[in-house]
Amino acid sequence: MPLAIPQRPPLSLALYATTAGETDRFAKVPGGASKLTFGFFGEVGGLLAALKKVNRDQLLESETDVAGEEIGDALWYLVAMSIAQGVNPQQLGRHCLATLRKRFNECDHDGQGEVSFRQIDGIIAVHNSDVAPRCVELLSELARISGEVVGHGDLNQLSLGHSTKADLFGQLLAILGLVCASFLLKLEDVAQDNLVKIYGRWPGASGTYRGTFDENYPVHERLPRILPMEFIERGVVDNTYVVQRLHGVHIGNRLTDNSNENDDYRFHDVFHLAYAAHLGWSPVIRALLKVKRKSVPAVDENEDGARAIIIEEGIATWIFNHAKRRCFYEDVEQGKLDYGLLKQVHSMVSGYEVDACPLWQWERAILDGFRIFRELRKPCHRGGLVLVNMNDHTLTFQPLSRTAE
Repeated sequence: MPLAIPQRPPLSLALYATTAGETDRFAKVPGGASKLTFGFFGEVGGLLAALKKVNRDQLLESETDVAGEEIGDALWYLVAMSIAQGVNPQQLGRHCLATLRKRFNECDHDGQGEVSFRQIDGIIAVHNSDVAPRCVELLSELARISGEVVGHGDLNQLSLGHSTKADLFGQLLAILGLVCASFLLKLEDVAQDNLVKIYGRWPGASGTYRGTFDENYPVHERLPRILPMEFIERGVVDNTYVVQRLHGVHIGNRLTDNSNENDDYRFHDVFHLAYAAHLGWSPVIRALLKVKRKSVPAVDENEDGARAIIIEEGIATWIFNHAKRRCFYEDVEQGKLDYGLLKQVHSMVSGYEVDACPLWQWERAILDGFRIFRELRKPCHRGGLVLVNMNDHTLTFQPLSRTAE
C-alpha cells in the first residue's frame, strides 16, 4: 500500500502578501500606488499577448504554462496594489469569496480565520464545469475590470469608500481565480510558484550563494578560488589585440574584436571570470586553465566539454550585443536588469549544472562583469589586472603599470 503524502498547509493571502511584499520596490517611491496599478494592467495585457503568441505562432509551450507565470505576476501586482490602496489581504480575500458566492448563487457567510487561496480554489472547483469552457469570456472580463481600475487612476483621490475599493479588488482576485481554473490551474499553486520565481530574482537579505560545483573534485580539477588575470593590450593603431597572463604565463590566444566595428569585445573573457566568481561555473575558464574534471568522464564530456563551452560563449556574445545598445549597463542597478534577458539565459543552460543557480546570481555575474569591462576599455587603462575571488564572490580591478605590460 503506497504511503500517503501529507498535504502542505494552505497558503493564506496574508502570508503571501507578507512574503511577496519583501520584493516590493514600489512601496517607498513617489507615485508607487499608480505604478502598481499600471503594472497590474500591464501584466493582464501581457497575459493576453502571451496567449495570442502561443496560438498565432503555434509554439510548443502550452497555454497553461504561459498562463500560470503571467497570472502569478498579475497576482503579485494585484495584492501589492490593494495594500497600497488601504485594503489588507484579509479584506481582499473576504470580498473575493463574497464575489464568487454571489456569482455561483451560494449563501454568503462571514467565516472564521485567515482567507487562503485554497478556499478560493475550493469554491471554484465545485463549479468548475461551468468555468472551463469560458476561458475567452473570463479573460475579456478580467481585461475590462482591469481597465476600469486604471481609468480611476489613484483611487485614494476619488470619493470611493473603503468597502467599494475592497469590493473592486475582490472582484479582480475572483476573476483571476476563475481564469486560473479555465486553464486547469489552481490559484494556490500559481501563488506558490510566483513566490519561488520572485525570490529567485529578488532574494532580498535571504540571498545565499550555493556551493561551488567542483568542491568534491581533486584540487587540480577545481577552478582557482583566487585568480589574478592580467589583460594586456598590444599592437599598433588599427591592429591591436589583447593577451591574458596569469602568474606571468600567457593564457589562451590573442584576442581581437572579430567585428567590423571596434567595440572592445577583445576584453570579453572578463565575463567568463565573472561567471566563475558569481556562479562557480565557467567551462571556458576550465579549458583555458586545463582544470577540466577528467576524473569523472561524463562530467568532463558534458559539463566541461565543447558544447558547454559553446553555450557559455554564446551567452557572453548575446548579452554583449544587448548591453552594447545600453551603454554596457552603466546605469543598471542590481535588481533592474531585464528579466526577459535573465530568463532566456537561464533557459540556455537548462540541463547543465549551472541551471541550479538562481537568476539573481546571473544578474550579479553579468553586471559585475560589465563593471570591470568598462574599466578595462577606458582610454586611460586599455587593460588591467582582474582579481577573481570565488570565496567572496568578488571581482576587483587594478590598472597595470606600463612596465608590467
